[in-house]
Amino acid sequence: MTTMPPQVWTDVYPVRSYDVDARGYLSAVSICNFLQDAAGCHAHALGLSVDQLHPIHLTWVLVRMRVELTRHLRWQDRLHIQTWPSHQERLFSHRDFLLRDDAGENIGRCVTVWVLMDLQRWRPQRLTALPDPLPIPDRPRALSTMPNKVDVPKALTTQRQFQVGDRDLDRNGHVNNVRYIEWALETVPVSVLNTCRLDVLEINFTGEAFHADSILAGSQTLDTAQPAFLHGIRSPSAGTDLARAKTQWRRIE
Repeated sequence: MTTMPPQVWTDVYPVRSYDVDARGYLSAVSICNFLQDAAGCHAHALGLSVDQLHPIHLTWVLVRMRVELTRHLRWQDRLHIQTWPSHQERLFSHRDFLLRDDAGENIGRCVTVWVLMDLQRWRPQRLTALPDPLPIPDRPRALSTMPNKVDVPKALTTQRQFQVGDRDLDRNGHVNNVRYIEWALETVPVSVLNTCRLDVLEINFTGEAFHADSILAGSQTLDTAQPAFLHGIRSPSAGTDLARAKTQWRRIE
């Protein structure tokens, strides 16, 4: 008897010593890596992963993401992730995530938006090009606020330069989306990192970078009650916008 793949994927990720930041909390970068892995595992079970789509010249590209965190795990905790395809509109496929601790308490939520791309022409394709349709379970969305367009920062207060290495690349040969998140967070002042926890991360992926490219990451401080920043990631040589992000932080009482 053939077993149908689950419509909702569940996985557990132990928090290793290399998953925590300098303050001992599970880092946002590690969380996003776990989310990406859970999405990939579910897509593979559905027969629709990047590896399974490449032979028919298709791939998935993440274009928007919103993560909201209510509590931060520590070393030796375990992160439980549930994920499922949640919505489709025109060329966009949404995937939602719930994040829980060992006690089953919600500690975070996420919505991602993906586009199916033609590898040969590097153009978006209709989701009907998939060999099998994505199952959309009948359940509430993880977030009521969807990933939106993020403004371009206009007055950068912090800037950092990076160069793309082999470890930064994904299976499509482009910079992995989590690396853009890492570069954006590197522009947050250490004083904020030491006294605050990340509440909301929202990011738009707007371009591609490749091996040996030079990257400029910058941030603009926003005038809000709690610390918040707009982040821009650019390729100075190509003059292209690669990613835009917004982060909101909560001061530790």
